[in-house]
Amino acid sequence: MRRHLWGLCGFAALSVAATSTVADEEPDLVGCSYLGLDLYGEVILVSDDPDVRVEIVQKDPDIRVQWVNRHAGSCGYWRLVGLGADFRVQIVPENGDIKIQEVESNPGLP
Repeated sequence: MRRHLWGLCGFAALSVAATSTVADEEPDLVGCSYLGLDLYGEVILVSDDPDVRVEIVQKDPDIRVQWVNRHAGSCGYWRLVGLGADFRVQIVPENGDIKIQEVESNPGLP
């Protein structure tokens, strides 16, 4: 069963607010990390004070993400948890720190 972030939490329920950044600015991705934060592992969704703000896109992502119910120890594998997360994610409609595309296979860097 395909699990999309929108189906897991509902965009309206997040009450997100986009903050201003330069829209054409490239994200500071090095390998599979953003500003030293590994982009795999256990994730908690937050409405404020995130480690990374993500924008969900259908094409041209910075990283492809596959939601899993098991160990998420490789690039692009994210496991949604309630507590004990490796990093905090806020979903924003635009101007995210990184752009992700949800996939069913082949997660990681494009």
